[in-house]
Amino acid sequence: MKKLLLLLAALFAISAGGICCSGSGDDPGEQEKPVDPPPSPDDGVDWSKIDPKATVRGVVTCAGAAVQGVVVTDGVNMTRTNKQGAYGLRTSSDKSKLVYLTVPSGYEVESTRGFIPRFYRRVTAPTSVEQVQQHDFTLKKVNNDRHIMIVSADMHIRNRAMIKTTSSATPSICPPKGELDSTTFRRTYLKALRDYVKALPAGVPVYGMNLGDMTQESHWTNANKATLANFVNVCERGGMPIQTFHAIGNHDHDMAVQNIAGDDDSAAELAYISALGPTYYAVNIGKVHYVVFDNTQYVNTGSDRSFAVRLNRRQMDWAQKDADYMPSDVERIVIAWHCPAFRRNPGASSPNPMDNADELLDIYKDKQLPVTIWSGHNHIAETVTVPRSDMSVTEYTHPCVCGAWWYFPLCHDGAPATFTRYDFSGGTITERRSVNFSDSDEQYCRVYNSGLKNAEGRPVVRLNVWDWHPTWKFECRENGAAVPASQLKAVREYDDYYVTVHDACGNDISSFSFLDKYRTDHMLEYTPVTPSAEIRITATDEYGRQLFTVTTKAEN
Repeated sequence: MKKLLLLLAALFAISAGGICCSGSGDDPGEQEKPVDPPPSPDDGVDWSKIDPKATVRGVVTCAGAAVQGVVVTDGVNMTRTNKQGAYGLRTSSDKSKLVYLTVPSGYEVESTRGFIPRFYRRVTAPTSVEQVQQHDFTLKKVNNDRHIMIVSADMHIRNRAMIKTTSSATPSICPPKGELDSTTFRRTYLKALRDYVKALPAGVPVYGMNLGDMTQESHWTNANKATLANFVNVCERGGMPIQTFHAIGNHDHDMAVQNIAGDDDSAAELAYISALGPTYYAVNIGKVHYVVFDNTQYVNTGSDRSFAVRLNRRQMDWAQKDADYMPSDVERIVIAWHCPAFRRNPGASSPNPMDNADELLDIYKDKQLPVTIWSGHNHIAETVTVPRSDMSVTEYTHPCVCGAWWYFPLCHDGAPATFTRYDFSGGTITERRSVNFSDSDEQYCRVYNSGLKNAEGRPVVRLNVWDWHPTWKFECRENGAAVPASQLKAVREYDDYYVTVHDACGNDISSFSFLDKYRTDHMLEYTPVTPSAEIRITATDEYGRQLFTVTTKAEN
């Protein structure tokens, strides 16, 4: 009777849609195998309980114990593991390249190559009921309700030196003459990231999200051999310190695949899939449901590398299933993709905004959860409150890691090359901070206070505040006395420092029109009430965190 009561208590603790695992395990960190072992007849699983038409099956365990309720997909179909941790999935033989998990909250997967989360397995073709493939997964228990996500975008590693000649006029922030961008990447970004992660609070899990354009597809096959596999090697050798999830960018598609008709560009994604896994997937960390998409629909007519910004129908259908399988305790949805879906500044870089972003958001609106979108691509900083009356949506477009394409670490809106830290407690973002990894003394803004005048000829001070958003609050004081915050307003202006460095850089930089100066709308202009006054401006962001205080004076 005692054994029966214990068994009933255990069964009661397992909910149909929940995740259950006992114990904790070690992360073996093994390298990914191309094919998992064939099904074992004595693995202890009652396979008669899974879908008899499954073509792929497997077991999800943690420290040797079954994990129930884990979502498994091939990018088309979706299922959950049963109380034995077993799943059976009907794969789409013409579409399925991988089978992969939606990693459940409170767990992690092992990493391959030191930083790539191994939540996927390769499906060997063809699949059939008669020769079912088995792909098992191992999870590691972790408390990640509180966690930190480091977001980066646009590395553009090409194994190329941009600074080939120097003179006394060459700006000091340019890399050394002849230094390859892959070397600069390791020397600056990766070293700074390692140091930064070491200094973060102990016991708080830290993850990475890379928003695409790790490479430049035009340099995959030339002498530089700067492939996606090369990018993985560069990160591994450089000591990438955190498990990092990835999104595919337009420059991470294979330009050898041309003239793509329709919305299926999967043939151009094979190299990416081989190096980094699925191009769309989900992961639950704490109370956050992260969904990564490929919103660059590659066309590449005659090797022009053209693309459209949209989700294809396969991803949209999968997103609906993912939303249906989403855990009930999620408190925030984070969408990550390469190209921005929305714009704040009409002068922002091409291409046009995403044409079916609202269709995707419609899938999530009934969840009544805040939605945060992360994007890159434009090589600028921009925050957009998406105009939806039925849900709260904010998109953050992140500055690029490569700055001015590795000529120097500035984006053409004047924002420094950065990575961005997000702190989560449950589903709440408690902190957001862009980290300038090339100049630790310049973290929030750049101040211009000399010789500037507004349209009326009055002296002004300008602040380039790269993370600025119209919801921020500013306190302004002159000689200690409060003045109206209306003295500070957003203007569209060039960043003088960027213009100066760009014009002095040489090395054929002017041939790249996308590096031309850009009128940013996160330039804030302060007109003093008293021209000679000492000015003190304090900024508080949308999360209520006081970011910085600037003390300055308008000088002629």
